Amino acid sequence: ENGHWIEYYAATRQASLIIDPKNGRLPPMTPEAAKRNREMRDGLGPPSLAGVEKRADSWLDFDLWGRCITKGLIGSMLPGNLYNKGNQILQVPGYFVIRNEMVHETRVIPLDGRPHAGPNIRTYMGDGRGHWEGNTMVVETTNFLPNIAMNGINFALLTDQLRIVERFTRTSPDELSYDATVEDPGTWTRPWTMHVPFKLDPNYTIFEYACHEANYGLSDILKGAREEEKKKAAAEQK
Repeated sequence: ENGHWIEYYAATRQASLIIDPKNGRLPPMTPEAAKRNREMRDGLGPPSLAGVEKRADSWLDFDLWGRCITKGLIGSMLPGNLYNKGNQILQVPGYFVIRNEMVHETRVIPLDGRPHAGPNIRTYMGDGRGHWEGNTMVVETTNFLPNIAMNGINFALLTDQLRIVERFTRTSPDELSYDATVEDPGTWTRPWTMHVPFKLDPNYTIFEYACHEANYGLSDILKGAREEEKKKAAAEQK
């Protein structure tokens, strides 16, 4: 059955979205990933706190979500989005389709057992393959582009070693259990798993995600940075 699913907050003892490790926390990052993460967060923070300048030299200084390209595979599914929170799941012959309202992303996942694309073919949302294990749809996704920020997960910049296994289990006519195991040895010291309950809303409407790369927000930030540079240069000449 096809339908629209949104995350909801039920009465549950689950204190964290992360169910493995058991302490509900992300595993430690590798030293290289910690450095990448720190540099990215410093670039997003105020210069007075981070001591970082030239944070808006070009559009490349902004993460992909800030550029309206992608929020990443898990980021688009995560609860906590203040807008565009819906997910539509379609089951059609031979395919499992997931449409995220956040950043209007759609994954068309083959179910015919075909192998993943070659290692040189990579995308922001990866290359997914699905199969049934009883009543659970299991989707394994690989072939991600590197340096994608998994927004909502500490802004971690990931590597091309990323592998995500999602499990969709319908636990009642209007409830869906969503589990995702994330493995990236270039970012974390061990895999971790998160769990999110979704609820069916037949009356939900997916709206346009009215954001695109090079919109006025990004261009205005870059223009503002150039003006600040002009003011600073003029002050130094006095």
